[in-house]
Amino acid sequence: MRISPAPRRRRSPLPVILLALLVLLIGFAIWLSTRNSEVPTQRIEQDVTNEALAH
Repeated sequence: MRISPAPRRRRSPLPVILLALLVLLIGFAIWLSTRNSEVPTQRIEQDVTNEALAH
């Protein structure tokens, strides 16, 4: 008489998927923090005379 072992239950892939998403999110945050986000300054010239007082 041959007794077969109980079939192994397959593990859920959910923990692996969540771990991969967490690693990707951390990697994306690090990549964003290393990007050069400094905007060069620009000179803005605007007329600030008050037209209401000119009349």
